[in-house]
Amino acid sequence: MSRTRVYLRLLKYLRPYRFRFGIAVACTIVVGGLSAYPAYLIQHVINDILISKRADIVLLICLSLVAVYLAKGIAAYFQTYFMHWVGQHVVMDIRNELHRHLLNLPLRFFEVKTTGELMSKVIYDISLMQHAATDSVRDLLRYGFTFIALLCVAIYQSPKMAVVFILIVPLVAFLVLTMGEKIRRITRRSQERMGDMSNLMKETYVGIRVVKAFGAESEERSRFGRATRSFFDTVMRAMRVRSLAPPMVEIISGVLGAGILWFGARAVIQGSMDPGKLTSFAVALGMAYAPLKSFTRVFHSLVEGIAGGQSVFEIMDEHVPENKNPDGEEMERLSRHVRFKDVHFSYTDEVTLEEIDVEVPAGCILAVVGMSGAGKSTLLDLIPRFYLPSRGSISFDGKEASEYSLSSLRAQIAVVTQQVILFNDTAENNIAYGAKSPVSREEVISAAKAANAHDFIMELENGYETMLGEEGVRLSGGERQRIAIARAILRDPSILLLDEATSALDTESEQLIQEALEPLMKGRTTFVVAHRLSTVRNADLIVVLDGGRIVERGTHDELMKRGGLYHRLYEMQFVNEEMSLSGEIKSATNGGNIS
Repeated sequence: MSRTRVYLRLLKYLRPYRFRFGIAVACTIVVGGLSAYPAYLIQHVINDILISKRADIVLLICLSLVAVYLAKGIAAYFQTYFMHWVGQHVVMDIRNELHRHLLNLPLRFFEVKTTGELMSKVIYDISLMQHAATDSVRDLLRYGFTFIALLCVAIYQSPKMAVVFILIVPLVAFLVLTMGEKIRRITRRSQERMGDMSNLMKETYVGIRVVKAFGAESEERSRFGRATRSFFDTVMRAMRVRSLAPPMVEIISGVLGAGILWFGARAVIQGSMDPGKLTSFAVALGMAYAPLKSFTRVFHSLVEGIAGGQSVFEIMDEHVPENKNPDGEEMERLSRHVRFKDVHFSYTDEVTLEEIDVEVPAGCILAVVGMSGAGKSTLLDLIPRFYLPSRGSISFDGKEASEYSLSSLRAQIAVVTQQVILFNDTAENNIAYGAKSPVSREEVISAAKAANAHDFIMELENGYETMLGEEGVRLSGGERQRIAIARAILRDPSILLLDEATSALDTESEQLIQEALEPLMKGRTTFVVAHRLSTVRNADLIVVLDGGRIVERGTHDELMKRGGLYHRLYEMQFVNEEMSLSGEIKSATNGGNIS
């Protein structure tokens, strides 16, 4: 997208606030125009007061100066306030729109984009856009009208010398445009470096337990130091370019000013120009130098804002939100079955799932087992349409999933995974998160009791009002899992997805979780992916995946009798668990003998 199109698109966000923006622009024009008044007034000060010694106009000139600066000050206040008000609203609108767009993107997008990169766009890039949308407009108008007003004063005093003054404008414009393109390219690189830093900080702080456990603080300091150094080098490359323009303008202006002063002095000596006009012209020229030099800074800020806009708008335009099919049929509670028919899926060129054919009657439990990488979790991800099959179909009560609105489909599904996501909020709000409608404290407590979570929540310092910390850091793994189960109970789904819900827990915690899952699974169609095969023995149907295909299916007893892959996996796990249990008993016995 071209810079012009990006900027025009950015300016569209000003439309809802055009009244206040118009006031700010009008005040900016007033400030710019009145800034030239002292340059014009100096002629009368020199000719009428200092030379002609007219005492009658001294008061008039002083009062006019006070009035001009009073009007300029009032206009400057409203200009700054309204422009800042509009700028903050524009930033808020763009951030909200980008965040809304990101929330609607499919999971594939978040697999290739880091959290830090996205945070950088929402915070850093959009801040650059604010300067382009409001501050740069204000400064361009202010300096532009100041320059025009001063140029008018210069032309009024000496048209011939003003022509020489005008010749500097194309040269300065060429310098600004040439350097602006370099700054835009460097800014895009600095945005990438900012994303790297944000992502590194996020990884470090979230994984601080691992960092401290392995004594890796020095390594993390080095990693972050390299990232900040890379960002520093990129920013300084931009500053080298930005710092070059003002001195060049200053040199050009100085040479031009010396030449004009030489010609003006000769004109005064020869009597073709009076001292007041020359002084007024020189003051106008000197005052015009400041806005002319400021043009370079403003334009470079504008270019940086456009670079930020390009980055943000690329996300909005190039990544299509998932199809939520809002006009689709509203899915009711599952009453018949879930059917996989010839389902194929792949993340890349390599096939992940193929020829998946299975039907799960409503209210039954389907267990999916297999070696790591067999496609178990992917199979569950297809049910809420986190991913779409590359071939085949998934139907609910005889209708393909695509016929339902996505919101109504997902409203019938609850997910409990090994990696529990909790928010830096109260225990109550974490349980109530995702509920289909507002819930009372009594309903939250009821769900917590059903999930074996009520007792440990009441032991927290503020009970249900206790802040759980980022990702529930204040809770153990088993406690986090029970919060997630309470959340699923409160959602009251008709389809339940359990993805390795107990694999990372100790035996005691696993027993508590299993007790909590029993009321949750009752009467619901449940899909279970379990690392511990002992937890799936009571499933109505077990399917065994190998290489993305279903190689076995049946109940636990049936599969054990066949002596196939399931039997081998079960025996391997049984032996491993026996060895682990033996090791724990031996360790406990040895520990008891220590005196």
